[in-house]
Amino acid sequence: MGRTIVDVYGDQVGARLEDVSSFSRYVGGCPANIAIGTARLGLRIGHITRVGDDHNGRFLKESLQREGVDTRCVVADTARLTAVAFLSIRDKESFPLLHYRENCADMAISPEDYSEDYIGSARALLVSGSHLTTPHAAHNIEVAIDRARARGTQVIFDIDYRPVFWGLVARDGGESRYVDSEAVTCASQRHMHLFDLIVGTEEEIHIAGGVIDTIQALRAIRARTGAPIVLKRGAQGCVVFPGAIPDTVDDGIVGPGFPVEVFNVVGAGDGFLSGFLSGWLRDMPWAECCRRGNATGALVVSRHGCSPASPTATELEWFLAGGQKDRALHRSEQLAYLHRTTTRRPRPSPVLVMAADHVAPFEQLPSVPGRSIARLKRLVAEAALQLAPRHPQLGVLFDDVEGEDALLRVGADIAWVGRKIERTGPAPLRFRDDLPAAVLLSHWPRHQIVKCLVPREDDGSRALQNERLTELYRATSMYDMELLLELVHPDTPEDVRSVLQRIRAIQAMGIKPDWWKLPAFSDAAAWDAIESTIRHDNPMCRGVLLLGGGRSKADLVAALSRVRGRPFIQGFAIGRTLFMEPAAAWLAGECDDAQFQRALERGYDELASAWLGDPAEPAQGQPA
Repeated sequence: MGRTIVDVYGDQVGARLEDVSSFSRYVGGCPANIAIGTARLGLRIGHITRVGDDHNGRFLKESLQREGVDTRCVVADTARLTAVAFLSIRDKESFPLLHYRENCADMAISPEDYSEDYIGSARALLVSGSHLTTPHAAHNIEVAIDRARARGTQVIFDIDYRPVFWGLVARDGGESRYVDSEAVTCASQRHMHLFDLIVGTEEEIHIAGGVIDTIQALRAIRARTGAPIVLKRGAQGCVVFPGAIPDTVDDGIVGPGFPVEVFNVVGAGDGFLSGFLSGWLRDMPWAECCRRGNATGALVVSRHGCSPASPTATELEWFLAGGQKDRALHRSEQLAYLHRTTTRRPRPSPVLVMAADHVAPFEQLPSVPGRSIARLKRLVAEAALQLAPRHPQLGVLFDDVEGEDALLRVGADIAWVGRKIERTGPAPLRFRDDLPAAVLLSHWPRHQIVKCLVPREDDGSRALQNERLTELYRATSMYDMELLLELVHPDTPEDVRSVLQRIRAIQAMGIKPDWWKLPAFSDAAAWDAIESTIRHDNPMCRGVLLLGGGRSKADLVAALSRVRGRPFIQGFAIGRTLFMEPAAAWLAGECDDAQFQRALERGYDELASAWLGDPAEPAQGQPA
């Protein structure tokens, strides 16, 4: 329960906040960060907060939902805006932080926003000290604690002391971590006897204990509660005090830290607590809770942002198993791969894509005045939006020249939106407008999937093409965008061997696309070999989409039926087979907009039925 804000992180590292020129937007706020961090580690999490009934509030709620957080008690406040924090990474010790929290939504959480039953359904309720700063917020915390105790739900207190929230430093002093204050100490101690676990940094333990000496502060806290106290010590790790406070900190249960190169310490404590709770809520021994907390914190400090830096269970287990030897975690390609592939957006499965990224085939068709390819693709987008409610597995693929208006029309209203980046032509690969991939993608919405047809290279074009493919992969990884690589070949045994060879060569360069778009090979044994080849270097690949290759509809339906049921083949991305006949009639003026769209919808229904296997009942897409 508590602080849920938008973190606006400066992209330029080594700059003052005054000098930052571009930013990235993330979920922020200590409780929200912990909600996401623990969800990624496999716990079932609900979040209680308020956000503004605004664009930022919807961003926060949708982001939490994508992470698997229960948002039934995330309330849209129509009277207040979502809080925002601006941050930058000046150097390894300085992280300027500016909060905008005047009468913000999350400070208005009220007891009517949640029920005793909801809190009682959980093993634990986490509250934070940042919500003790106003009478209303503090009263709400008191009610929540009472409801938790009435239902046997344990209460975790994250001290979460920020002097700026208490008005103890200037408004631009968000980076400050300690100012002595009797008022803060009294507020922190008021409910101390009701907590089942208390967590804080040394500065936070000092303020909660009311004395600037760690052992004395711990003893002051212990005098008010028998709850275990967890002391966060940054790079030194942590110490747990489950009982009497010893004479020295190191006489507690010490969890050693992991020596890593620090990139950004903001959010490290939230990461630590996520990892710690992933053990504590599973009744693991203190040492293992500490180990998991320290490892999670180490992973978070190596990355940009707070909540997006949180590792998943897959990453954490890999790290704890000794997968990374280098202190510079940000240089680990394997860790970056695991993080990217285990934090991807949910997508439909299967995904059946209307591929309208072609331009040249349409240019060859005769057209009457007023009938353009751009307008044709806009109609495709309209048809897709009409189909989507009864085909949740539907996806679309457009170029951004003639298909730009179609992409704008679709927006994010369809769960799978692909966008062509390559310039059509022979090897070596070239990108749109001959621009570098990173320049192009800097302007693309992050939910879009980057589609690239890889032309068949020869000895003369191979080196430059490989360089551009590597550039593309690094750019999509940098922007957290998914990549689909397409290989076009006929359906022959020789082409199966060629595709296998090309996949091996591409993945051997460290390029691990999220999707492959491949011919609908008729040889069943070919698919065993293709899956094995992809999985060998790219085990987290989402799968293969089949291309139509200009086959007749009857031939394509038969090809789809032969491979349907293979989980690794996630669906299809069909273009010319679906579009060419109705497009030719529309461009020639032989049918109107509505007739074109109906023909397109009938064609899609037929192909979808061939894949789903039951034309009577449209399948419900499930997240992949």
